[in-house]
Amino acid sequence: MVKIKKWEDNDHWVEIDLNLCLGSAVCVNVCPSGVYDLKDGKVVAESIGGCIQCLACQDSCPTEAIRKHSAWE
Repeated sequence: MVKIKKWEDNDHWVEIDLNLCLGSAVCVNVCPSGVYDLKDGKVVAESIGGCIQCLACQDSCPTEAIRKHSAWE
């Protein structure tokens, strides 16, 4: 069963597939805005309000667990 967690801020949001997330923290380290943290071995995006939509997190995720979305896409 797919377990996807979603964090939203106004016109953009991020979804993380917790089944795919390895907790490697690559996205945590590449995010210039500090949006991501590790919690219980999985990545969380509780600071989504600081996201600058650079897509570094999505592009760096080794398992493609992160998907960024925007209302303007």
